[in-house]
Amino acid sequence: MEVSEANEILRYGIAVLRGQNIVCKLSGRVQIALILMKRLSEEGFWWQVKVLQYWLHRAQGGQLCVA
Repeated sequence: MEVSEANEILRYGIAVLRGQNIVCKLSGRVQIALILMKRLSEEGFWWQVKVLQYWLHRAQGGQLCVA
């Protein structure tokens, strides 16, 4: 996987957590983000994992406005 692909997965994960690109409850969006985070971690993209973790914690804390 290239860095550009990892960044695209990161952008998609953030959009999912914000309620874009997908229609489901918060728990479903969190599960998708966790799967994406695991994939990034397995590929060694630690920076993208940290950023996605930040957004995941924001979503779980209710800080994101669902679009």
